[in-house]
Amino acid sequence: MIARFFLVAASMPMMAASVFAQAAVSSSTNPQENATPQTSPTPPPTEGPAPRIPSLDELDQAFKQSSLGKAADEARLHAQWRELSNRIINDRDLVEARAHAGQAKTDLEKRHRLRAYYTMFYDRMRAQANSPELKSYIDTHKAQHLALLAQNRVRPSPAPPADTAAEKQNEATANASPKPKLRAPEPPLPQ
Repeated sequence: MIARFFLVAASMPMMAASVFAQAAVSSSTNPQENATPQTSPTPPPTEGPAPRIPSLDELDQAFKQSSLGKAADEARLHAQWRELSNRIINDRDLVEARAHAGQAKTDLEKRHRLRAYYTMFYDRMRAQANSPELKSYIDTHKAQHLALLAQNRVRPSPAPPADTAAEKQNEATANASPKPKLRAPEPPLPQ
């Protein structure tokens, strides 16, 4: 009994497939049934002028200027920055400046030489950059590298000169008023 059930269950999909195949063949071989032409409805008349369709060049420019997101723009700028860097990193004068910085005897001297190297390196990259976004990206990297050289806790870098009149006036009034001299505390007596 169970074997007969499995035999009937297995033959059901095959019979269904043959019925569908016969229906498909009979509908495609009888062209007189589908002889009525199908027409699409006519669109209603529009009021006013037709909308302006942009040209292909305008569409290309619109898609070139569109941003894919902050991360994608950052990745694109980094790739362009890396390409410029790889192109000029092995210039003779840059290699010499980098080696000269490595031969410095003191940390302060090395920081000065590295500052000159980074300035030369990034200025050359900026000169070869072709877009304002890439120039801004290069300036950001230059500022980051130069900021790492400051090391204000070891030896303070000189402060930039005061540019505004208010800051100069504040400095003048601070210098004009007498400041009390602070003395260092005396060491404790030995016991």
